[in-house]
Amino acid sequence: MIRESVYMRWAKEHAEARYNLANSGLLGCTTGDLELALDDVLVNGPSRDGYPPLLEAIAERYGVGTEQVALGIGTAGANFLAFAALVEPGDEVLVERPTYEPLLAALGFLGADIKRFPRRFEDGYRLDLDAVRAAMSSRVKLIVITNPHNPSGVTLPTEEMVQLGEIAAAAGTRVLVDEVYRDLLVEHGPPSHAHLGPMFVATSSLTKSYGLSGLRCGWVLSDEHLAGRIRRVRDLMEAVGSVTADGIAVAAFRQLSRLHERASSILEPSLRLVHDFLREHEDVLECVVPARSMTVFPRLKKQVDSQELHDRLRPETSIVPGHFFDDPRHFRLGFAVRSDDVAAGLARLSRVLRG
Repeated sequence: MIRESVYMRWAKEHAEARYNLANSGLLGCTTGDLELALDDVLVNGPSRDGYPPLLEAIAERYGVGTEQVALGIGTAGANFLAFAALVEPGDEVLVERPTYEPLLAALGFLGADIKRFPRRFEDGYRLDLDAVRAAMSSRVKLIVITNPHNPSGVTLPTEEMVQLGEIAAAAGTRVLVDEVYRDLLVEHGPPSHAHLGPMFVATSSLTKSYGLSGLRCGWVLSDEHLAGRIRRVRDLMEAVGSVTADGIAVAAFRQLSRLHERASSILEPSLRLVHDFLREHEDVLECVVPARSMTVFPRLKKQVDSQELHDRLRPETSIVPGHFFDDPRHFRLGFAVRSDDVAAGLARLSRVLRG
């Protein structure tokens, strides 16, 4: 049985650098980025299954009822609660490859029998729906996918996700979509995958798209029955949540438009730098380049293991070696930070690649 996330432990102990291209989230907000009133900062308040104004804010933002919202400690906590409510030891769970390793670690910890289906570089990381169908069995309880994709940044079209939902519905199973990047990267379509049908379960937070990781405000959107089961699992972990953090999160939801503008102003210059960098290094790198993303997942043309590249970049610059995503020839770049830092990190990466 899996007892830890090797990626998360590595990220906490080894990813920090002057030019951190390993971080996959937005540059963190400061208190100056939020307009807070004293009444927004609470010490105590009602929080049986979450601070009611926060549940209402999430429900309004994503067009669901409050009874469909269950809170978690960030997206990671939301994913774990949903997995614990849905999966019994020995149940088969289909998970995309490559994917975000903590998803696998959480499922393994809960005793799931993890099966994989491919999202291939050669196919632009699109879904191979035939491969999903071939992997289905009567023991499959859940399909797990990230959209936008972590690590590649690719966003699957709604039509493709609907087809995945149809496969799940025919087998009597569900699809959990970690959609934590969706708010910043997806401009059209429904506000959440939860609107695509009753078989969809969606998880997200205020972390990646808004730079509010310290609030640990995550959630699951599902049908009312499953949301209730998730709340019962949460009872095992905490009697009440942090009303102080939840009150500030409510204030953040009131300001999402302005926070979205801040996020875009940080991301866009860095995204242009990364696109230019990838074009200028096509002799040593190949990459599926999304039009809009917070991460990319280049593949080395000449080297077989990006761990060596990472080690040569340290301690000044960090990237995420591809072995954390089951493909050591790749590495993940995150760039939703100050463009000056991105430029300096990419310059260092260029020197090492050319060296």
